[in-house]
Amino acid sequence: MTVPDYTPEIHARRARAFGALAEEYERWRPRYPDDAVDWMLPQGAREVADVGAGTGKLTGLLLARGLRVTAVEPDPAMVAVLSRVHPAADARQAGADALPLGDASADAVVVGQAWHWFPHEQAVAEIRRVLRPGGRLGLIWNQVWPAEPWQTEVEALNARARGHEVDVQDELPDVVEVEGLPTEELEAALFPWTELLDPAAVRSRLATYSHVALLADAERDELLDQVTTVVSAEMTRRGTSTLPFRQVAYCVRWTPSAL
Repeated sequence: MTVPDYTPEIHARRARAFGALAEEYERWRPRYPDDAVDWMLPQGAREVADVGAGTGKLTGLLLARGLRVTAVEPDPAMVAVLSRVHPAADARQAGADALPLGDASADAVVVGQAWHWFPHEQAVAEIRRVLRPGGRLGLIWNQVWPAEPWQTEVEALNARARGHEVDVQDELPDVVEVEGLPTEELEAALFPWTELLDPAAVRSRLATYSHVALLADAERDELLDQVTTVVSAEMTRRGTSTLPFRQVAYCVRWTPSAL
C-alpha cells in the first residue's frame, strides 16, 4: 500500500486532490499555535499575504490579530470555502508563481503547510517582488510529534501509505534547509502543542491527506480502519473519551536581503 510522492505526475495529482476535500479539510485540519504565528510575523506588520491559503486555517489567525489579509489559493473549491468562513479576507484565486499583489505591497508573506507545492524559483521571485523592504516570509508546518506509542503506530501506518519512512521533526536541525531559500538567511523554531481528539477525528483528519485520498477505496478504508483501531484501543486502555494528540509547529522565517 504505497503512493510514492516523488514523481512529478503523482505530485501534480496530489496537489489537485484538495478541491474535492475542501469541506472536510476545513472541518478536520488543525489550526496553528498562536505563539508560532506571532514568531513568523515582523513587528508592526499590517498587510499580510497568506499564500497557498487553502480554506484559511492560517488566514483566520491573521485576521484575529487585526491584520489586513490577502488570501491566495489556486483551487476554486478551497477559495469558496475560505471566502465563506473568512469573509473579511481578500480571497484571490491564484498560484504562488503569479501573486495578485502589487510591488512592495506586503509586510509579510506567510505559507501554512503548502511550500512543498510551489514552483520554488518563481515563488521566491514573486515573494521578493511583493515584500516591502524589511518584510518577511514565514513558513509553518504542523507535524505529528509521536512521543506517545499509539501516535508512533499511527504515524508508521501513515508513512507506509506515503511510501516513506517515519519522519518526525521533534528538534531543530543543525542546518535549516528549505528548497528555494538561502540557508544562511533562515531562522527556525519549534512550537509544541496538543489537541484532544477522538478516533473519528484522527480518522477524518488522515483522510484529508492527499496521499490517502489517492489510494484505491479498499486500501484507503483498510488504512483508516487500522488507524481507528489503534486510537480506539488506546482510548479504551486509558478509559477516556479523547486522547492528547501531540504535535509540533515547525516554523521558518526569512527576511530577504537587498538585491
